[in-house]
Amino acid sequence: MEEKETLPLPKATGMLRELQLANLNMMKKFDKVARENDIKYTLGAGSAIGAIVHKGFIPWDDDIDILMDRENFDKLKALASKILPKELEYKDYFVDQSCNVLIGKIIDNSTTMITVDQYGRETISGVAIDVSVFDSVPNGKIAKKLQWLKSIKALILANKLSPQNHGKLVKLYGNFVLKFTKNKLKTITKLTNKIKKYNKNNCTHVAEMLYLGGNRIYFENKMFEDFIDVEFEDAKFMITAHYDYYLRKRYNRDYTILPPKDKRIAWHNCKYLDVNKGFRDYLKEKENEI
Repeated sequence: MEEKETLPLPKATGMLRELQLANLNMMKKFDKVARENDIKYTLGAGSAIGAIVHKGFIPWDDDIDILMDRENFDKLKALASKILPKELEYKDYFVDQSCNVLIGKIIDNSTTMITVDQYGRETISGVAIDVSVFDSVPNGKIAKKLQWLKSIKALILANKLSPQNHGKLVKLYGNFVLKFTKNKLKTITKLTNKIKKYNKNNCTHVAEMLYLGGNRIYFENKMFEDFIDVEFEDAKFMITAHYDYYLRKRYNRDYTILPPKDKRIAWHNCKYLDVNKGFRDYLKEKENEI
């Protein structure tokens, strides 16, 4: 009989732990400027589970996820170049079309990280924190469905490849959209403007409309009304006061129960890490080698 595991679990080791600590260092800097500029955020996804269950990183997690409502997200985008330390920069698809997602990223340009996604595409960048925005969802069923369809189209265009794990219909639709959409940036801009237009209405729910999978999970507005500080490694970061509601709805399970050992894998498949060299310098060196 296998011995029952008890918390806390041992910390990650090797490159994964080095990556976690690089993320932690970034997050401390971001948290400081967020508080100084009254930008509210909450730890999200695995980072929220890590904070509540592990008091830090889940031992096999390889990044930090933060969530914001549209008001705070837009405020961050507007102020990012002024308030972030010089080694950190904000980036998203609208800043750099080489990004394959519509969430924002805060990148440490003094580091180099090479990752491979589920499609086998390699990305060379700095260590990054993911910043996902929640938009209001219309109350009507038809309007809600139309918003979701716009979300799917925008996400497919940004990804540049049709989703492989979201059903045959979505895959076929993705192939059609990619083939017949000429100006992708212009189309995505129009779609996202339509998706977020409900933020000025009296809507009762929000969702990650610019994240595939999250755009069908609807949360009550209370998600972004109250925040508390939570212990995370040797720091304290913000989390929604309704974290239990968020996590149970997000994962549809008891998030306090450890997953099977064969499910404890790093998501982003980091194959190279250098926390002492900026990724632009790394790219220049590679160009000079050719």
